[in-house]
Amino acid sequence: MQLILVSPILPGRTEICRRFVQEMSDGRGDAYAVSRSQMGIDEERIWIHETIAAATVIILMETASPDHVLHALATSQRPFDCWFRQELLTVSGLDLAEASYKLMPELVSSWR
Repeated sequence: MQLILVSPILPGRTEICRRFVQEMSDGRGDAYAVSRSQMGIDEERIWIHETIAAATVIILMETASPDHVLHALATSQRPFDCWFRQELLTVSGLDLAEASYKLMPELVSSWR
């Protein structure tokens, strides 16, 4: 299953978002891997999508339990997870500690 987080990037913070994502894997790679493993995340991909109107950050997490991961992202006290929440709040205004199931996008179409 997938957990998808999508949020506009606050004006002027697109490069800060890029540095945040780079820091996750380069500067904090070991803590990042431990965090995601302990939450039950098998894979995570992050995109920045820029349009004329705004930039958006898209985070896709592959996990067997999206509800568990969302709760863990909101409540974990591990230093990496606290840092991740704060950085995401800084670049996008998305407060995972105040998040709810409403973060999950509404599926409006599916085709195979």
